[in-house]
Amino acid sequence: MADQISVVGTVILMMIVDFTKMAVEFKKFFGLDSSQTFPALSIAENKLCMADNHFEFNVIADSEWNCKESVQAYYKHSEHHHEIGIKESVYKKACNGDKTALVSIAHEISHWGLINYFNINIGIKEIEKLDAFSRVIAMNIYENIADLLTTLLVFSEDELLKAQSAGDTDFSSCMSENQISLALFYCQNHETLTESFMKRIASKIMAQNQQKWRIF
Repeated sequence: MADQISVVGTVILMMIVDFTKMAVEFKKFFGLDSSQTFPALSIAENKLCMADNHFEFNVIADSEWNCKESVQAYYKHSEHHHEIGIKESVYKKACNGDKTALVSIAHEISHWGLINYFNINIGIKEIEKLDAFSRVIAMNIYENIADLLTTLLVFSEDELLKAQSAGDTDFSSCMSENQISLALFYCQNHETLTESFMKRIASKIMAQNQQKWRIF
């Protein structure tokens, strides 16, 4: 049930947020145009440190990695501390151009961007106040947003759609099937979703106003 509600919440955000424009704008922040490859490692090691006085990029020895095995990197945020941490073995893979490792870093950069650049912040303190069910939904939606932004940073909308039309939808070498499916759904439907959403909202407002006018 929580997963289903999270999907609905994510789709609603797709209706009202232009994630493609966000990706283009975020690239510009790092001096990139929309057609350029997103150099995640260079951004994490250099550009974010210059852009954010509170930022740290830390490579952590595998023997000291306290996260679960499936976690390759993380982003931690507090008022005066913004940190991307990455497992040393994953860092070495990224240095050698491994796409999966680079996407992991890009994902954490997306988390940094959502909070610090776009000011879309679901604070830990706020989430902790929620009941367990609502907490899972909030975190799932936030991860979906980060996944979508990451995918649109790594691949352009045109690349995703051309790859799909050519029957090449296997991006499993660097991204999960869920991440790609989410991005493809957005690329195929966001304009229609937005138009539908606006029409419904406008109709509802008009209906409410007509009710008020009848009363007076």
